[in-house]
Amino acid sequence: MKILCIIPARRDSKGIPGKNWKLLNNVPLIGYSIDVAKQATGIDEICISTNSEQVIEIATNKYELSVPFVRPEEISLDTTSSHDVLIHAIEYYESKGMVFDAILLLQPTSPFRKVEFINECIELFKKSDCDMVVSVCETPLNPYYNLYNETDGFIHRSIPSNFTRRQDCPKTYLVNGSIYVISVNSLKSQQLHEMKKVIKYEMSEEFSLDLDTLNDWEKAEIILSKL
Repeated sequence: MKILCIIPARRDSKGIPGKNWKLLNNVPLIGYSIDVAKQATGIDEICISTNSEQVIEIATNKYELSVPFVRPEEISLDTTSSHDVLIHAIEYYESKGMVFDAILLLQPTSPFRKVEFINECIELFKKSDCDMVVSVCETPLNPYYNLYNETDGFIHRSIPSNFTRRQDCPKTYLVNGSIYVISVNSLKSQQLHEMKKVIKYEMSEEFSLDLDTLNDWEKAEIILSKL
């Protein structure tokens, strides 16, 4: 099985300006994802998909990675989906005669993932008949208990139930954005959210922090200061 690791890192970011090259504990944020990708087993190629000169400079000079293309601006927008970014990379490599069976998607905003998590996700994907393996963490926010929708001015449980204790509810999971292993064939035929055969890889909350806001960044700095 041939696996292409894609690390998407576009130039513009509203939540945390310049986050992909911003230093977190003296390391560029994208460096955390590059480091674990280089250590992981079974990866045939690492692709940095970016339109940022800063990211390209970091990848090539600091981490000795060849950046194969500059991502077009039309798929580097706030509205650009991950699917579009992945398909663009797949089509680029296929035009060069390089065909892959699976994509390992590592978003730079998850700096606390460990290489063993990636290896275990890849092995889970290899032995399963699935569209995708995705990392999750259990969440206390539960649609059977404390998540509500509003209809006609009144709120009601998102999933109607008679549960009186959260502990009795079915477990629910948050996709933490850290690791995705995706079938290329599935990706070519459907969007990520349309995939039916999805297998979870559970991570604890301490490794699941996704850096989306400046508050998230401050939490990450505090965590790293205690290590």
